[in-house]
Amino acid sequence: MKNVIVLAVATLFATSAGAAEMKWNGSAGWRYSQTSQNDSLDSKDNATNNKDVSTTKTKSHQVRANLGVTGGWEHVEYGFGVRTNNNASDDYTTVQNNGDRALGIEQAWFRYVRDFGSVDMGLTIGRQKNALATDGQWETLFDNDVRWDGFGWNFKFGMFGFNAAQYVLGAKSQGTNQASTYNNTESSDSVATTNSKFQTLFAFQPYMNWKFSDEIEAMIAVAYYKWNYDGQTNQIGGGAGVNANGAGTIAAVANSTFKMDNKAQWDVLANVSLPYNLSLTADYVKASKAQYTTNDVTNYSSATQPEVSSSAWTLGLTYGKLRKAQDFTIGYAYGTKGIGSVINTYTNDKFMADNKGHTVLLGYAMADNFHLGFRWMSLQEKELLNASIATTAGSAYAGTNAAQKMKTNYWELTAGVAF
Repeated sequence: MKNVIVLAVATLFATSAGAAEMKWNGSAGWRYSQTSQNDSLDSKDNATNNKDVSTTKTKSHQVRANLGVTGGWEHVEYGFGVRTNNNASDDYTTVQNNGDRALGIEQAWFRYVRDFGSVDMGLTIGRQKNALATDGQWETLFDNDVRWDGFGWNFKFGMFGFNAAQYVLGAKSQGTNQASTYNNTESSDSVATTNSKFQTLFAFQPYMNWKFSDEIEAMIAVAYYKWNYDGQTNQIGGGAGVNANGAGTIAAVANSTFKMDNKAQWDVLANVSLPYNLSLTADYVKASKAQYTTNDVTNYSSATQPEVSSSAWTLGLTYGKLRKAQDFTIGYAYGTKGIGSVINTYTNDKFMADNKGHTVLLGYAMADNFHLGFRWMSLQEKELLNASIATTAGSAYAGTNAAQKMKTNYWELTAGVAF
């Protein structure tokens, strides 16, 4: 009995010591935004009113918040947190009466870390931020708000490193997409359209760091992503929510979708710190070949329909960082994303596939951990081709849609605090 009491007391002290390592973090933010989308068709509602319907303007007030805790002990770390949730790539939520209270799990992970002489290793299991280095400034391939469920590996040895991941994106149960569980029968799995599986993403990324001087550093990373994933589509016109002006003087805009099933992607990323507080980001994504074949991109044959644009790239320059009160930052980037390059569900929620254009970012720290921000985007439709109309897939817009070119202007003001 005495041994049990001693063990209980020792456990209590150990628990208290572990609790002392806990660190809380959180943030709260507000955003006001305006979007203008113009299909360039000069559409009118009808001959009587003769009012424009080709330009849609949207204004929005939104909020965001998150709260989390991290901690750990020798060789083990953990994290848990909740946040507001709008969709996979945007955790701002629109303010509405009694309908804006949903919270999602932002993180729920534990990590095993170990130093093997010259090699540092980390294995993260659970819901986590991407284990790979990504373009966090302009979000070329992945939006920063996306969280991933599964396994992330990180190895570092001197100036070299290697990242890898295996993430579960859900499941396909007898041919139907659903949450990460499935059931099957011998009969259902014998047919390709009704088989069952986990939807997954495998990723591998070697990288290298150089330090040329106290002011010049560079990181170059090459990543390979393989999606075992059905059911994701991109929308032509830059993913814009376009009007349906069928009753007007000009027909409804072309608004087909393009499948992104089981894609493979290469990603080359360079982050460079320069003198005078400048930083350069260059990111190039090349996805597997695909063509306009009636909403199907699983096979490629140059002898049939045209090949889609399957590359994306961004080149951006930033001055300054927000570290303390009265710091400011300004950045500019130009980017382009082919309709078959990135998956809209996971990329920048404003700069989607089938877009090209400019982004400007401004930031100012009113006080420590209190930041104001401004973002402006000027985008336009890139492909100008039908994606999945059975008889015309891969052909240019024609007839009443010949002049279509979706143009999107977006700007936002944000304010937020963090601790």
